[in-house]
Amino acid sequence: MAVAGNQMKGAARPLAGSMDSAECLSEEVFARYLKSLDHLVEADDEVPQRVAEEVQKLVARGNWLPEDCCEPGDECYRRHVLYGDPAGRFTVMAVVWRPGQGTPLHGHTAWGAVGVYRGNPSVATYRYVEGEALVATGEYHCKPGDVCHVTPGTAEPHRVFNASDDLAITIHTYGRDLTLDPAGINILLEDA
Repeated sequence: MAVAGNQMKGAARPLAGSMDSAECLSEEVFARYLKSLDHLVEADDEVPQRVAEEVQKLVARGNWLPEDCCEPGDECYRRHVLYGDPAGRFTVMAVVWRPGQGTPLHGHTAWGAVGVYRGNPSVATYRYVEGEALVATGEYHCKPGDVCHVTPGTAEPHRVFNASDDLAITIHTYGRDLTLDPAGINILLEDA
C-alpha cells in the first residue's frame, strides 16, 4: 500500500515507505480542503454533512490527484492515505477500485464523507428489520462528483464495489486517525 504523509499542515503520521506529499497531491487544492476541515471537525453534530459538502468541492476540482495515488491493487481495492491530521481528528484517503473489486458488507467506526473522483462505483445499502434480519434497501450507481456521508455503527451497513469496466477512485475523509490502520474504519459484518 502506498501511503503519503502531508507536509502542508503540521507533521502527519505517514506509514513507513511513504512518499513525500508533494509527489502525491496538488498542494493548493488539497491545502484548501484541509484548511476547511480544520474548522469543520470541531463544529457540531452535523460534521459528516458539512465535510461531505467540502468533499464535493474537492472532487469537483478534477485532476488534482497525481497518478502515484491512483495506483490500484492487484487482488483487492487499494487505499492511499493522503493525510493524517496530527491531532488524530480525521484521515483522508483515496481508494482505487479495479473492475470487479469491492468491500464486504460493513459499517464504520467513525463518521465519514465519501466522494467519487473518477469512474462509476456502486453502493448496495441494507438495513436490519424484525429480529435482526438484514434486507437490501437499494443499489446506487455513482458518477464523478457524487458524494455521501456515513454515520458510525452498523445501523446502515453497505457494500461498495466497482461493477464497471473502468478504474474507479473515491476520496474518503473519516473522523479518526487511520494512518497506522487504514482498514480500521470498517466494522465487517456477516454477508446477507
